[in-house]
Amino acid sequence: MTKPTLHFQRFEFKYFLPRHRVKQLVAALLPHMDWDPYIKHSQGFYRVNSLYFDSPDYACYWDKEAGVPDRKKLRLRYYGESVTSDTPIFAEIKRKQDALIVKDRVGLSSADSLGGALDRKLNELLKNDSNHEFIQELLWFKNRNALRPKVMIAYNRRALLGRRDKKFRVTIDEDIIASRAVDFSPKPFIPHRVYPNGVVFEVKYHNILPAWFHRVLQTFQLQRLAYSKYGNALRQVLPQMDDNNYQLTF
Repeated sequence: MTKPTLHFQRFEFKYFLPRHRVKQLVAALLPHMDWDPYIKHSQGFYRVNSLYFDSPDYACYWDKEAGVPDRKKLRLRYYGESVTSDTPIFAEIKRKQDALIVKDRVGLSSADSLGGALDRKLNELLKNDSNHEFIQELLWFKNRNALRPKVMIAYNRRALLGRRDKKFRVTIDEDIIASRAVDFSPKPFIPHRVYPNGVVFEVKYHNILPAWFHRVLQTFQLQRLAYSKYGNALRQVLPQMDDNNYQLTF
């Protein structure tokens, strides 16, 4: 069954951390945060799989590289180790408006999410979903720019929630794999490891960062970076996209 649309907005900041410091960071967070119920304990994680779309000339990628303040991208996402015909899939538009992140998504099944089936399903939803404006925007954005699948990105995620403010959230993404893709299978393309010696540490919040978290940032000397999983993955799988031959090392 198709899930209704979802809308939210928040601030999101990303940091890099060497793997050997993750345990120390988690120890500093746990007095103020709890593990996400989806993972239950510190050794748990869940798998995030995202199929990113772009235009034939990679306009979404180049908007990010140029630092365009208001930009957006389209992706399909599912959670778990494998995908079947009835796996829940989320079609998402992620917008960046300066420091603010705005996301809208609609739930589909895997069978409805690829090729011509995606447009057909979205047009069906226009008749039944209350959020007509978002679905119209999704169709317009996809077709106006001839967006097609370009890169599949998968990683293991651990997440913590603020004990006082449940909307304050921290995620730790590791074992990031990227490959060229035309659907949810990376075949016949070769997977590439992205930052094998480090993790992407991300903080997500709605209003202000708690004072204790500022102290954590200072203790670990974390510097906020303008980072895009899609952009960095694309440079891994298509090195010709990287004008500066940029590579992060730990």
